[in-house]
Amino acid sequence: MRRLMGMIAGVLLIGALLAGCGDSGFTQSAETGSYKVQLSLDDTRFGERTATIEVRDKSGKAVQADAVVLAPLMESMGMVSPEQAAQPLGDGRYQAKGEFFNMLGEWEVDVRVSLGGNDEVARFKVPVNAQ
Repeated sequence: MRRLMGMIAGVLLIGALLAGCGDSGFTQSAETGSYKVQLSLDDTRFGERTATIEVRDKSGKAVQADAVVLAPLMESMGMVSPEQAAQPLGDGRYQAKGEFFNMLGEWEVDVRVSLGGNDEVARFKVPVNAQ
């Protein structure tokens, strides 16, 4: 009986630890007139975050843009966060780090892709929560 109770406690402990390590990241895709854009955030809570953006043309080929910029905003509350320029990682991938969110709720994150003097914007809806 003691051994069974120990095993049950062990299983519960492992389950609790795994639940605490749950993925709180975010990934969403959107299209513009010319591009398929994917935004991935390491987390959707307050604090410094890492955003990874992947830009591809409609055929799926990686796009090497002149600039990729993130612009977080919460239109319903009139909130904006500073724009963040994303740094190229290669193969159509870009990364930006910063404190994107300063309030709970649904944020929009505009990803502006600039290439050859043309700008296109993909908009993402990001639910920001405290957990």
